Amino acid sequence: MRIVFFSAALVASGAALGATAIDGWYSSAFGGYTYMPNTINITHAGLTRNHATYESGFHAGGRFGYKSNPMRYEAEFTYIESDLSGFSINNIKQTHVTGNTNASLAMANVYYDFPNMVPAVQPFLGLGLGVAWVDGIFKSSGPFSYTRYHGSNAAFAYQGTAGFTFNFAENYALNIAYRYVGTDRVDKFGKMFQANLGTVGVIYRFNEIAYK
Repeated sequence: MRIVFFSAALVASGAALGATAIDGWYSSAFGGYTYMPNTINITHAGLTRNHATYESGFHAGGRFGYKSNPMRYEAEFTYIESDLSGFSINNIKQTHVTGNTNASLAMANVYYDFPNMVPAVQPFLGLGLGVAWVDGIFKSSGPFSYTRYHGSNAAFAYQGTAGFTFNFAENYALNIAYRYVGTDRVDKFGKMFQANLGTVGVIYRFNEIAYK
């Protein structure tokens, strides 16, 4: 009974507050939470650095695109960063660790917008290809030692996205999405860069005048 009531309330609220999405040009700003798995497995000056762990990170960026229902096409820039919480050298866990890893991505995306689940709420799936510039600093210090490694590299990047768009006005929308980002092997880090992103974005559509 509660499920039926909740579903009815969701449909009613969507019908009351939502609108039909407009085809045409749009822009978007977004940001959110980042989880970054291990990014390094590299031997430098006889020291092998691996098993990196990270604090919860963030990402932010913008998109410019064109919607032609059910497809969307975008150019996107995303900046991703997480602070280092630990790593190992020659399989020995380090203490007093500092540093971070960040990536700047330029992507071309394509999306498929499914029919609305309820009024104004539209699920979507997307794929993207592009390039990432990855930069990382790995430092550890103790009473008798200090190590530092800094690497930067460009790599081919790709991503997959799944989420929902809430069209709360003809020219404004909100979307919530999960994104997985990966790259080819980054030479300076000895392995691929990966990130899992929880994203919230605001969309502005420019073609409202076509509906006036």
